[in-house]
Amino acid sequence: MNNLIDVIIPVYRGLQDVIDCLDSVKSSFNQSQYELIVIDDCSPDPAVSALLQERFNQGEFTLLVNQENLGFVATVNRGMQLHPERDVLLLNSDTLVVNDWLDRIANAAYTAPNIATVTPFSNNATICSYPKFCQDNNLPSNTSLKSLDALCAATNAGDAVDVPTGVGFCMYIRRAILDKIGYFDVETFGKGYGEENDFCQRAIQAGWVNRFALDVFVQHTGNVSFGDEHNELKHTALAKLLEHHPHYEYEVQQHIAQDPAHQARIKIWLASLIQGELPIVVHVTHNRGGGTLRFINELSEDIRTQCFPLMLMPSIKKPGQLVLTQLTPSEDGLSSEESDYSLYVAEAETLLAILKYIPVAGFHFHHMLDIPHWVMSVPKQLTLPWLVSLHDYYYICDSISLTNEAGEFSQAERLNIDESWTQSFSSLLQEAKACIAPSDSCKAFYQQAFPSANLVTIYHEQGRYLKHDQFKVSGIEPKRNQPLHVVVIGALGKIKGADLLEESALLCAQKNLDIQFNLIGYAYRDLVTTPKSTLTMSGRYYDHELLDRLASLKQAGKVDVIWFTSRCPETYSYTLSSAIDAGLPIIAPNIGAFPERLFGRCNSWVIPWDADAEFVVKQFFDLATYGDSSPALSNFTSKTVPSNACNAYQYSTDYWSLLEPKAGISQTTDIDKTQLTEWLAFALPHTSDAPSVNQATRKRLLTILYYLRGLPVLRQLVKRIPLSFQRRVRNFFTR
Repeated sequence: MNNLIDVIIPVYRGLQDVIDCLDSVKSSFNQSQYELIVIDDCSPDPAVSALLQERFNQGEFTLLVNQENLGFVATVNRGMQLHPERDVLLLNSDTLVVNDWLDRIANAAYTAPNIATVTPFSNNATICSYPKFCQDNNLPSNTSLKSLDALCAATNAGDAVDVPTGVGFCMYIRRAILDKIGYFDVETFGKGYGEENDFCQRAIQAGWVNRFALDVFVQHTGNVSFGDEHNELKHTALAKLLEHHPHYEYEVQQHIAQDPAHQARIKIWLASLIQGELPIVVHVTHNRGGGTLRFINELSEDIRTQCFPLMLMPSIKKPGQLVLTQLTPSEDGLSSEESDYSLYVAEAETLLAILKYIPVAGFHFHHMLDIPHWVMSVPKQLTLPWLVSLHDYYYICDSISLTNEAGEFSQAERLNIDESWTQSFSSLLQEAKACIAPSDSCKAFYQQAFPSANLVTIYHEQGRYLKHDQFKVSGIEPKRNQPLHVVVIGALGKIKGADLLEESALLCAQKNLDIQFNLIGYAYRDLVTTPKSTLTMSGRYYDHELLDRLASLKQAGKVDVIWFTSRCPETYSYTLSSAIDAGLPIIAPNIGAFPERLFGRCNSWVIPWDADAEFVVKQFFDLATYGDSSPALSNFTSKTVPSNACNAYQYSTDYWSLLEPKAGISQTTDIDKTQLTEWLAFALPHTSDAPSVNQATRKRLLTILYYLRGLPVLRQLVKRIPLSFQRRVRNFFTR
């Protein structure tokens, strides 16, 4: 190995990135001797060129200046040719390095005689990315760059794997391979992209290997240095690359499938749990996504500087077990995925042993559906505080919606409380630091069932959808030979009003009323649609696209009012937030969170929750006749004032005071290698997601039951089976 290494940083633009990169190189500490060579590729930003000249004058580095813009490939070739006897390390100007990064990369380059290139871990480095493989990432919130790099060094010391290509953001190249196969191919790849892949493939063909150093982490913001046209360049470069190396894509896909760095990433994650810089809060919840998952995700963002979230939920991959996993919403946001970063537990002893290793500050219970009741005692055994969020009415009634076996709500005035059910959750709620209701209505129901619990109202989404002066509401003009367009949103079951919607649409068709209903979503059964009724169905939607769909309908004149058809109390309703955000008139039932959330909002009405189709159609007919000045609807504006308590807390500032974690939870960047080794030996066996034979059989049988349940010939039979029995069957197969 040569004593001197050329660290080459080509610069085009991105002033702050350049400053940060140069500062990080300067402040890192390495035994390896190197010369820093910065090349100004005729930057279009005079401030960048001035900065480089100033710092060159201060003796910080060797500066080369291109008189015209050559692009990345020719620029780094110029740098690599400067000292033809030295190894080189190419470093993008939008990277950050820490600790003894260069020492470890250089060491990896000489663990075998035929190593051509070395690339480290990064947050944005395709096959070398962490935490998510082959994705662009932010740094994990519980580890700074310095501590994350140190964890890589401690957990994967000296480890490296072969890769089909290095990644050019930070790539060490030995001089011997440059002498053998030459420099980057500027003639083919022009100003950039694909040149390092071609170089690495040529190295492989010459009998050399490219290595991925698993014990180094370099941060990469990505695609700043050489402009915004990178996507077009990448597509063009890939076509050229495949002309020269037709098997390149196959080799990359084969590498992705084998993923030899998988275990190294798991070890880094495990290490970050016990050596992270933030205390951990364990969120206990079901695995069914929906509004509960959305809230956990939003809460975690609000408090990301205060604590690090882990989820404890029933495992989907290993039915019958719990999984302690990193918060990972699915791509559509509707469910939670069990990421690679998961620990599987089947009994209390294992979970307790895991949690004793990591700095848990407290627990936050969101749901106990499908979760063994022994989990409720875990915080007590660890002498840790806990909060409870009330997303539905599961702790009061196993139907979660306060409905009976027939799916009907009949407890508007006074709850008929089944103490044999509520007693199971009495300690959980009454000994929690706080039980958080997302509406006063929800809080009131729970006060009946758990009068000793410390119940507080904190609206989701920072309560911003109570501020009606911030959302302009459109009006409704009387309809003259035009239809009234009523939009209904959601996945409608019986208790969500699917039957009422169908009956109303049928009645309009029978009476020749031009009131058109559009369901954005789907129902629990096939509903009668046009031409037999005035109902059309738009199909499923994703939360992130709902506002755009409503805006499109509004612009096209295809929505006059949003109708919430629920026949039971909602605790909050994110869908209502979307309707408010869209600035549309709203009709909702006078139960649950709707009245208080619509108080003071113009063109918003709350009608009797148990109204039949005749009554509902009468209101829409009056709305079509008189517009938003309908005399009948004027009697149905909300009189329910939200309590002042909803403004008392903000998660972003008050979460820690609500949880009241015990003192003495400390985080340190000093790594206890003995403890780390012990922890990895204990935890790694619990990261396997391979199901047992029994678990796989149960999962297959449950899939078959769901398939049979959906067959038209069995649909009517299934409707006659009590919901409680269906739940027991499902729970048996997911135990």
